[in-house]
Amino acid sequence: MIEIRNVPPAELKQWWGFVKPGLEIILRKSPEDWIPEDVYAQCFCGNSLLWIFVEENRPLAFTILVVRSGSVHMWCLWSAVNGRLEEGSEVFWKALKEANINKVTFESYRKGWDKIARQYGFSPRTWVKEI
Repeated sequence: MIEIRNVPPAELKQWWGFVKPGLEIILRKSPEDWIPEDVYAQCFCGNSLLWIFVEENRPLAFTILVVRSGSVHMWCLWSAVNGRLEEGSEVFWKALKEANINKVTFESYRKGWDKIARQYGFSPRTWVKEI
């Protein structure tokens, strides 16, 4: 069963060996104006949250979230395994609902997200999901 762990700044180094390669893959596939160190700094300072998707103490995926009033913006999302997006997203939506988050946004230049985002109830332009 997949669980989500919110990584506090004091534990960021412990997970960075898993997160940084995923961020580098994101950057190879999509032009962005940040570097992995920007993400680390924002998580370390508490401006962003690192959530790790874990199964049996093994990291499967991560997301970097920027919390806004009643909503979160997914800055980054990466998975080390294929075929688990649906199961992980169910856990993700549940965790957000429990935190009283009612809107999720993300932005991407990657065309593949158009189809996937629609399957999960997002609307185009700035992708938004009301939960």
